[in-house]
Amino acid sequence: MYWERVTEEIYLFTSDRYALVNSVAILTGEGLIIVDGLPFPDEARQIARFLHVHTGLDFHTLILTHHHIDHVYGLSPYPAHLDVLAHERCRQKLLEIGEDSLAEARRNDPIFDDVVLRIPNVTFDTGEMLLRAGKKTFRMFALPGHTADNIGIFYEEEEVLITGDAVMAIPIIADGNWGQQMATLKLIKELSPDTLIQGHGEVILRGEVHTVLDRYIVYLNCAREKAQIALDEGWDPKEIRNIPLEDCGLERVPLGIASHQLHIANILSVYRELAEEQG
Repeated sequence: MYWERVTEEIYLFTSDRYALVNSVAILTGEGLIIVDGLPFPDEARQIARFLHVHTGLDFHTLILTHHHIDHVYGLSPYPAHLDVLAHERCRQKLLEIGEDSLAEARRNDPIFDDVVLRIPNVTFDTGEMLLRAGKKTFRMFALPGHTADNIGIFYEEEEVLITGDAVMAIPIIADGNWGQQMATLKLIKELSPDTLIQGHGEVILRGEVHTVLDRYIVYLNCAREKAQIALDEGWDPKEIRNIPLEDCGLERVPLGIASHQLHIANILSVYRELAEEQG
């Protein structure tokens, strides 16, 4: 795990063991707000200790951007009395599959034995949810596409948008929806945040936000075009696995060996969507 200070009040922690997934800590006059956690319990404990030592602040609130386990498991070390904020769909999804997924993770690796699943207790379904801590304002709203429950957190005073996996080094829609993801990226462009913190990968700074979002939109359009060609020409879906990520304008470096697999999962997901639309 490594960390950086995005601003004077925002710490970013990134796992070097799983797909550059990010956890965010924000300093406020009423304590620390934590957005997502890293997947491994030892990483999560390191973050909690680091923040206690370096800030001396208590913890104020936990926020989940969505239900995927690489963002959820790392909330275990934080005090049990803290509110956990999320979209209502996130709460329902964790109630539906959370314990079964955790049991499977424990069977595969005993490192997860001490993980306690944190179910959101403060949620919203439509519109926005507002959180104020000290003199800071955080606006939460839906950013679906990667998943149906993904949300963004806009820190208004700093114009920083924390996107969860609505934005990541390679857009991923295998568990979501292509059209929703495209609409979400265009919405973020309209918001035009000063700084954008992705769910996975590096921080996108002022002056780069629109360029990076445009690159992701081009990628998703390309993925759809490749899927349409495969469908029109009657490809065996196995042939889709030979389409390089680079053909759609992205590189494999950001997420390493997993990049090609995620790319193929995207095209297969769109391929299935198009096949259903066309009967």
